[in-house]
Amino acid sequence: MKKSLILIVTLIAFVFTSFGQEEDYKMWELMYVKPKYDKLKEFGEAMAHHNKTYHNEGPYKVDMWMALTGPHTGEWVWAMGPCKFSDLDNRPESKEHLEDWRDNVMPYIDEISEGEYWKLDEKVSYMPEGSFSGKEVWAVYDIKPFEGYRFTVLLEKVVEVYKEKSYPNYFTVFRTQFHSGSGRDIAIGFGFKNWAFFDEEDKFWKDYEDVHGEGSKWKFFEEYREIVVSTFDEVSELVPELSGGRDEE
Repeated sequence: MKKSLILIVTLIAFVFTSFGQEEDYKMWELMYVKPKYDKLKEFGEAMAHHNKTYHNEGPYKVDMWMALTGPHTGEWVWAMGPCKFSDLDNRPESKEHLEDWRDNVMPYIDEISEGEYWKLDEKVSYMPEGSFSGKEVWAVYDIKPFEGYRFTVLLEKVVEVYKEKSYPNYFTVFRTQFHSGSGRDIAIGFGFKNWAFFDEEDKFWKDYEDVHGEGSKWKFFEEYREIVVSTFDEVSELVPELSGGRDEE
């Protein structure tokens, strides 16, 4: 019993030590905001003022996204970053900032959920210059315990296809930094330029077999089935007028 407890504590210590060893990384703080639907105009004005006043540059810049599909449909996604954990010690906490959020923004919010920190895994991400469009499919995966390393291998194979075929769309992988039991372990951002993209023929698996060999997609599916508990997609769109540090469109 004691040996098992020591092993668990050691594993936890290793996980948190790994945070500090990675000096150069990008992370985002994320939360979902459900506004009061009879106060949408007031909410938009208050949130835009707050973000453009207190979250308009550096690691504290906030982008606001609208979730168009998935379990958070109709909610706003508040995303601050890219930042590091050390940046959080100096985040905006002035009296004016806190009062503006408390008195001018919160009265128009019905609920805040999914407070999370997501770190970009650049080793298995792909983002060619000019690929950011403000339209994204955010695919969230619940991974079986201790199977994350196998999922990473699959991601490496996928991003290899993106690079070999020079896809114009980005593929960015994020890992949650604190597990909440919600099953939101790994998320992938797929960028797309316009909605017509979904009417185009999907050639990915043909390209996958061109890169990895005939029949390789079936091996991928077998591995995937053993690793992933569940997944869902969330299509979202950037709302510049509510974001900090962005011009209105």
